[in-house]
Amino acid sequence: MDEWPRAWVVRSSAVTDPQLEVSAPQDGKGRLISIFVGAVLLPSLALSYVSIEFVPELASGRKASAYKDAERTLYYVEKDLAERAQEQALEAARVVGSDRLLDGRPEVIVPALKEAGLDWDMFKTLRLEGSSPGRNVPARGGKPGETPRDVVSAMEPPARMEWEDSVPWVDTHGTVAGKLRYRYSSRFVQQRLIPQYFERDFPKDKGLVVRVSDPSGKGLYETAPTPDDVFEVTQSMSSPSFRGLKLSLRYRDRSIKKDAHLFEMSTLAIIAFIDVMLAAGLYLVYSNVRREVHLARLKSDFVANVSHELKTPLALIRLFAETLELGRVPSEEKAHQYYRVINKESHRLTQLINNILDFSRIEAGRKEYRFAPTDVARVVREVIESYRFQIEQQGFALKVEVDEDLPHVPADEEALGQALINLVNNAIKYSRESKTIDIEVRREGSKAVLVSVTDTGIGIPRGEQKKIFEKFFRGEDSLVHETKGSGLGLALVRHIMEAHGGQVEVESTPGKGSTFTLVLPVGKS
Repeated sequence: MDEWPRAWVVRSSAVTDPQLEVSAPQDGKGRLISIFVGAVLLPSLALSYVSIEFVPELASGRKASAYKDAERTLYYVEKDLAERAQEQALEAARVVGSDRLLDGRPEVIVPALKEAGLDWDMFKTLRLEGSSPGRNVPARGGKPGETPRDVVSAMEPPARMEWEDSVPWVDTHGTVAGKLRYRYSSRFVQQRLIPQYFERDFPKDKGLVVRVSDPSGKGLYETAPTPDDVFEVTQSMSSPSFRGLKLSLRYRDRSIKKDAHLFEMSTLAIIAFIDVMLAAGLYLVYSNVRREVHLARLKSDFVANVSHELKTPLALIRLFAETLELGRVPSEEKAHQYYRVINKESHRLTQLINNILDFSRIEAGRKEYRFAPTDVARVVREVIESYRFQIEQQGFALKVEVDEDLPHVPADEEALGQALINLVNNAIKYSRESKTIDIEVRREGSKAVLVSVTDTGIGIPRGEQKKIFEKFFRGEDSLVHETKGSGLGLALVRHIMEAHGGQVEVESTPGKGSTFTLVLPVGKS
């Protein structure tokens, strides 16, 4: 036999405050929708429209800014290359010496470069252009008027200076003694100077690719491989040693145009997402309002039905009680009939009040269930026996079948009995000419005990078979509207079964009847 603790308590979860449930929500919800639409949705849609108008301009500005940044990068690349060229020219000039530089002839310069272990053909020209006497410029503390040793070279014509680079030349005394003029050979620039700069000094972590190409467009050096051959920014180098070479730049992963397009699309997507969220919010508010209005209408019907349900049995009880009290009963048989009516109506009134009180406790989260090992067959028999007379008096044929050796299940006997009573009452209320009620208690393997109540009443359409377990819901059948009820019975049945860890199932065919089944889990052995 299954073993459980003798009793334990499970408290149902709070749903809503019953006092709030009976308030009319439509006015407040309508104002909420108006505020949401007027203060949030419409301004947001207007802002989205304006944003969509300006997003292309913003993307265009972003693209223009990216182009400017790329051009600025190429400017600094050329500037750095020129500075590295000046540094190497000065180093070579110091090795050659002032006297040979003043001579400037290749047959004088080349042996000096070879002697120092430098590339003898790194320069096309390397010479010193001295200042005129008396016009020396002081450097590193030098004094005006000092004349450098052996500075006798005259100024060259402008045509020659345009194809040479120059850098100030400082003599051993720290005085600017003229200008060092030089021009590198194409071989040295392409094979040594440019590769050294990009491999040693060019930043590798900016995601940029720079290509150096000759005037014909042939690539001489490229900092990284690219997925395509599209370089978006190109700049011709102006320094004489690099004249004719072109610098081209692109981003490694994507082009500037694609980046601007991606920015535009992502911004529009964010705006669209915000609009969708706002529309979804409006839809949720609308759905909530619609649901609350429907719930308010159901509550109004509930109040009317409960008022009638309370008024009818109270009126009958009062009528027959006064008749008995005044002694106006013609016979003993009539007196017994009046007593039976009073008893039946009091049962009906008690059941209605219990349903309302239980529903109020459930909604407020105060409903408690006391579980203990329970013989379901005994509970079903006791409930049916107490209601058998009432059921048969209304012309119903009652049939009860109970399997033998049913296992005990953890259950609250009172709540289980109330769920069964609600199902039986529904079978009685919603039956027309055919009046039969079959109650069956059986086991489903070792997992559950099933309690089924079958009637031959009006049945339930498939579209309403889930809704009937909602609070206050009542079907569309004419008999349902003619029959007064609270709309709480099946909602209570579902809550009771969920609290037991089980469920209530329904199988129904309109015009042929319904079968409601309580599924009670057996629990662990």
